[in-house]
Amino acid sequence: MANTVYDVTTFNGSVSPHTDIGKVINEIIADIKANQTTQNTRPGAVIYIPPGHYDLLTRVVIDISFLTIKGSGHGFLSRAIHDDTADTSSWYEVQPGSSHIRVQHTDGTDEAFLVKRSGAPGTVGRLNGIVFQDFCIDGVASTKPYVEGNHKIGISVQSDNDSLRFEGMGFVYLTQAMVVQGADACSFTNNFVAECGTSISLTGASQVAKITNNYLISAWAGYSVFAENAEGVLISGNTILWACNITLRNANRCTISANKLLSNFPSMIALTEGSSENLISGNHFRRVYGDGTSTRYDDLYGLVHINGDDNAVTANHFSFSVPATAITPAGAAPTIVLVAGGARNYLATNHIKANLDVKVVLDPSSTDTKLLHSAAQSQLQAYTNDYKLVATP
Repeated sequence: MANTVYDVTTFNGSVSPHTDIGKVINEIIADIKANQTTQNTRPGAVIYIPPGHYDLLTRVVIDISFLTIKGSGHGFLSRAIHDDTADTSSWYEVQPGSSHIRVQHTDGTDEAFLVKRSGAPGTVGRLNGIVFQDFCIDGVASTKPYVEGNHKIGISVQSDNDSLRFEGMGFVYLTQAMVVQGADACSFTNNFVAECGTSISLTGASQVAKITNNYLISAWAGYSVFAENAEGVLISGNTILWACNITLRNANRCTISANKLLSNFPSMIALTEGSSENLISGNHFRRVYGDGTSTRYDDLYGLVHINGDDNAVTANHFSFSVPATAITPAGAAPTIVLVAGGARNYLATNHIKANLDVKVVLDPSSTDTKLLHSAAQSQLQAYTNDYKLVATP
């Protein structure tokens, strides 16, 4: 039987993987395709990246199913801390480590890894069972806020797909870490993403994606998690720090639970464009003042922003600690939850701890909102009479 396990350092490629690991992986994929030629003999393969530093000059194009690309550790090291430190001569290490790929971006393309197969959407062009595991994709260099002028994407999936997995990966200094179009049962777990513009994007449409147990840090210019036209996404057990922003557009029956959310900007979870029947429960929201300035939202937008029907916000803890002088617009009472529109939204047993006068706000286009022990009478600001309130004692 043809070989199905490859090591980039022992494969007889045209260049060294340390010189251009992208070219070597493309040659391995070509070898897999040459040896797996019929419908019933395509088990895929594993490509192993041992610990080491590898430059990627050529974009990897993955157009086969059942491929696992794996290393021996996510190898993350903060390039922002490194670049903000005048003298690193006493450091033990100054580069990310383990299985570390440096995206040099010399071939004129944006992606380090492009997952795409020609063919009509659906079963013809669909890709299945691809796994990225335990290696680091490093954008190498950027300028504060670590994304502008870089335009590098770690992994971009642009064909419909089923059961893709991103596990134990490290990402740093990329405009986008992972963007997946047309995802069905896609899993993101135990990844460490920091100093990237956007951590995880689900574009086009997706169903039952799972985003669990990740560290998503410092998505300064984009989103921690973005999903559009999504059904049943599970976002749970994540630690999301600094510029924390989960945005769902026209997303339904999703669950956002048991996450630790810490941000120095307004807006931490936004359900927009008719997102309905979603559950936001058991999260800890901490809003503080720190580095950077939000150019997208002010403090009236809400830590939680809702525009859709039948959403439930239950049993969350909100900790708000921002100097009055740092609130925008100046002198405003910050919004904890804004129900911007929609019918039958439900807020229950949420706890608010704040150093300022804060509000739960119901806009005029909201109807039949129910609030149970989620705001004191003085904390409710309603621009409609179509609601029911049991105030927090």
